[in-house]
Amino acid sequence: MKAVTINISLNPELADFARADSEAHAFDSMSEYMRDLIRSRRQEQINQDVAFLEKSMENAPLGDPSDEEMADIVKTQHRLRAERKRARRS
Repeated sequence: MKAVTINISLNPELADFARADSEAHAFDSMSEYMRDLIRSRRQEQINQDVAFLEKSMENAPLGDPSDEEMADIVKTQHRLRAERKRARRS
């Protein structure tokens, strides 16, 4: 898979922290450090989604949901993700 280059700008405080943290965790490069952060964030989101689904299933009725119920489930998940995204920005 071909790599895509993304440039980011950090204030000096964040840049210093990123450099020190990447060195402390023995990353070979800042790119490896950033990839690890992104993978960790992606896994965190997957874990949140799985926890949400497991909790939702606790009292769920037996059988497959109808198309309308599935649409409501997807809509709710999108809403929750948007709310979490807004909360992170605050």
